Amino acid sequence: MMRLRAQEIYAFNDKEEARKEFKKLIRWMKLSRLEPMKKVAKTLEEELEYILNYYDSRLTNATLEGINSVIQNIKGSARGFRNVEYFKAIIYLYSGDFKVEVFDKEDSDNKNNFK
Repeated sequence: MMRLRAQEIYAFNDKEEARKEFKKLIRWMKLSRLEPMKKVAKTLEEELEYILNYYDSRLTNATLEGINSVIQNIKGSARGFRNVEYFKAIIYLYSGDFKVEVFDKEDSDNKNNFK
């Protein structure tokens, strides 16, 4: 029920209305017999102003969290990288944005000629 109420609050358009409803939700969570809910209530209370910034821009950091998750998976599966440039190349490879520069064999005089 508490989770559903939080989702409903996120659908609000008015920041002050959301503030009022979040405060009600926090009070409700603090009265819960479940310690994890009390802990969440404390976190919500401490971070409320940052949470309410969502109503100004309607942006979240969900995309960044997803990207970070992919990078952490790459890092964990690699068992170490030789250098930062190699690590960046692997991230591009896994993310599908890897650009391969191919040497032009037709122009063997100029070894710096890439397509």
